[in-house]
Amino acid sequence: MRLAVSFAAGLAGELVRGWTGGVLFPLTPAISVSSGVLFGGLGILGAGLGQLAAVWILVRNLPTALLLAASFCCSGVAGWLVFRLVPRLGRGLPNLRSFLWVLAAGLGGGLAGALPSFLPFHLLPPTEAPGEWVWARVSGALVSVALLAPPLLLLADRRARRWMVPLRGEVLDSSLRLDRELVFTGEETVLLPAPAPAQQRNLGLPIGAAMVFSAAVVALTLTRLPGSSGWTVLLYLLPVLWAALYFGLRGGILAASGSGVCHLVGLAVMALDSGLSGLGNEVWSGRADLLILSLAGALVGWSRQRELVLREELVEMNRLLRRDLVRVSDALIHAIEAKDLYTGGHLRRVSEYAVAVGEKLGLRGRDLETLHYASLLHDVGKLGVPESVLRKEGPLDPMETEVMRRHPEIGARMLEKLDLLAGAAPLVLHHQERYDGDIDGQHPGYPRGLAGEQIPLGARIIAVVDAYDAMTTTRPYREALPEEQAAAILRLERGRQFDPKVVDAFLDSLAERPWRV
Repeated sequence: MRLAVSFAAGLAGELVRGWTGGVLFPLTPAISVSSGVLFGGLGILGAGLGQLAAVWILVRNLPTALLLAASFCCSGVAGWLVFRLVPRLGRGLPNLRSFLWVLAAGLGGGLAGALPSFLPFHLLPPTEAPGEWVWARVSGALVSVALLAPPLLLLADRRARRWMVPLRGEVLDSSLRLDRELVFTGEETVLLPAPAPAQQRNLGLPIGAAMVFSAAVVALTLTRLPGSSGWTVLLYLLPVLWAALYFGLRGGILAASGSGVCHLVGLAVMALDSGLSGLGNEVWSGRADLLILSLAGALVGWSRQRELVLREELVEMNRLLRRDLVRVSDALIHAIEAKDLYTGGHLRRVSEYAVAVGEKLGLRGRDLETLHYASLLHDVGKLGVPESVLRKEGPLDPMETEVMRRHPEIGARMLEKLDLLAGAAPLVLHHQERYDGDIDGQHPGYPRGLAGEQIPLGARIIAVVDAYDAMTTTRPYREALPEEQAAAILRLERGRQFDPKVVDAFLDSLAERPWRV
């Protein structure tokens, strides 16, 4: 099957070249390179035999047929050697035999162009010098492989994979697709744009074709203007870059191939219409500047695809880190609750309502995540407080009170040693401060005596929710207060112990979600 397919491709390509008067001359190097890369030695042999048969049918001259077939086979051999011997350069993706044409085009085209220069010159066209003929072959092969080989490789990658020569380490199922669904959790701080809907992705080919056709019409129209032929090719960068950004490497090289072929065919047709017969070859071999389209499509598409893969890996690593962080937090919570029986459920309630208040006050992303973990672990410092103080039934004496008031500092020192929780340390440290900065009285602020905006917003939020939960739950030294009375105390302490805007936001949250003890 490999031999038959490559033979048919080589025969058809060379016959088309001959029947069109050389307008589609560069098709044969692309077929040679593609056959070698896809089907190995059998592909090179089949393409060479097909081209030999086609040249014999067209010219009935065996030396010429042998020379041209050997010339085209050189392109296939060079591409195959590069692909096999330099895998890191020859294989752009785990599942796509691409990028090989960057090197294979230069080596194969050079060999194909240089071979006839060592043979009798009477085989060359009588109107061309050997050097000019060699350069025409080299540049023509470059244009052929760069513009025509990628579509052939992409088509075979999708439709003829079972006939390809197997490669060690090659992945059968592509994992680098721009339409791959990416799922994100609410706790992740790395956010990516959602993938395009399926309907939009299906419209990519017709939209890209329309953009290429429009650019071709404008470029070919401007080509008729004096001095414009050198820059009109830049118009094709628009569809090429669009396809590369939205559809990755495949989209970029397909758009580049389509743009280049449209431009060259248009120029060849214009030349033939003008009565300039025989200029088909010159049009193709003289436009090596079109390689910039393939280079731009490949580099931008590969960069975009690589960026999405790296960002996806970053999201996955972030998810794993967040999962481990949740596990660490749960372990600390269980340790706190095991030591202080009266904190059962307290930490999770404070965290739930603190996050709700933070959202009302405009916290988003990382700030909200930091508030979540700070409110969940605001009492972690109690692990350093003796159980005799934590479980004492009755009021604490001054020395015991001083020991208890150390727990914010103990907790902050514990968290600041963990990189993922270091941002929560200031909130834990200052969650017992008073808004008015009072450090005396029955409920003084500690440990630093900060006031107002000096206190981190997250700490002010935790202070309000923590106080409400303490008032509405039973403690060793008193019974729980009714929720209405606790809310009234919060209103009374607005602007004194608590931040007024935080109190208001918390009471609004209570109206939306009833307190659950």
